[in-house]
Amino acid sequence: MHRSTVLLAFALLAHLAARACTAFLTSHEGRTYIGNNEDSWCIDARIRFAPGGPDVHGAVYFSSWKGHPFIPWTDQLGMNEMGLVFDGLGIQPKDVAPFHGKKAIDFSRLGRDILERCADVPEAVALLRQYDLSFLHQSMLFLADAHGLHAVVQNDTVLIGHEADFAVGNWRLACTTDMDAIPIPRLQQGREMLKAGIAPTWEGALSVLERMRSCREFLGNGTFFSTLFEPDSGKVHVYFYHDFEHPVVFDLHDELTKGERTLDLPSLFPPNAEFETLQRYITPFHQRWLFWTLATIAALAVLIGLASGAVVIRGVVLRMWKKRGSAWWPAFLTGCAMLIIVALVGIFLTMEAVFYFGLADVHTALVALPFALLIAGLVLAIRMRRSVKDRWLLAPSLAVMLPVLALCTYWGLLWP
Repeated sequence: MHRSTVLLAFALLAHLAARACTAFLTSHEGRTYIGNNEDSWCIDARIRFAPGGPDVHGAVYFSSWKGHPFIPWTDQLGMNEMGLVFDGLGIQPKDVAPFHGKKAIDFSRLGRDILERCADVPEAVALLRQYDLSFLHQSMLFLADAHGLHAVVQNDTVLIGHEADFAVGNWRLACTTDMDAIPIPRLQQGREMLKAGIAPTWEGALSVLERMRSCREFLGNGTFFSTLFEPDSGKVHVYFYHDFEHPVVFDLHDELTKGERTLDLPSLFPPNAEFETLQRYITPFHQRWLFWTLATIAALAVLIGLASGAVVIRGVVLRMWKKRGSAWWPAFLTGCAMLIIVALVGIFLTMEAVFYFGLADVHTALVALPFALLIAGLVLAIRMRRSVKDRWLLAPSLAVMLPVLALCTYWGLLWP
């Protein structure tokens, strides 16, 4: 991919770059370190230790949960006792045709298969070539091992590298990718540090991990947790919510002797003011009750919209027959307002980024929807005060609109 192509893609995909996860490998003087910054707005995370058995390697897995009722817990990264590390990163979407004749698998199982059955990157790549990876529509795997080998696996490309220093972010790679042109500042800062040379120590690797973390101005959100693996010794350093002053360190080999167990990751660390602020921030991804409340509001909006449509049709028919009837424009405006509510709720329940970057993160035209809903609500409220016979439709409509407007105000989405 040439530089001009990358810069053009940046204009369309800047929102991905703004909240990119990052990972890197550095291997010098017989010491290898693998760092990962996991960015998300999750408030729940787990560490799972899974001992091995006959022909199965023991491993530690890290997972987080958005809180969305239809998105399950999924292992996102981990390391096995042989020093093989995998990490999943989101990238720009691309469809490829299914690979007929290859095994089907989903992402939730993919990481476990790699760590349970493989000792290094070549074995992992050989295993992955047996699977139909077309489902990696907008994600990729970063693999690294104790020998300093690494690989990037996508649905259309497998890139194997031997460089002593390598870093990736949320960007789809190809054989011709100009790594210097990838528009992820944190990634480039880490790459510059690696190019300049760091001490072949844990402290040196930690300095790169810190530089590649994210802490945004709004709510202090960004990197949920970070890991720094020492694959040759089995040490696992864990950092929580871009705080690198209070690590928790595990010896993987010792932990696996304790049997299978799962730990709540946030509870392992001291209170973190920025994380507590994120926890208090109300979104349907953090509060299950709000998810179902909004889903109920959308269902009511559909019913009211259908009733409004019936009134509009009746009014148009009466007008065609030149018979007098009630004004049908309030019902038409109500139907439009209900359509806006359904659209907004659909976005709120599926696109978490809007609560942090606004509706323009999806499309600039959507910024006007909350304001349009407010104007429609004011017009309908005035109409209801003046026309008693319209209240049977307008009163429930306003009752559905008010909580949506209140939430848009809370999330800072009301004004364009």
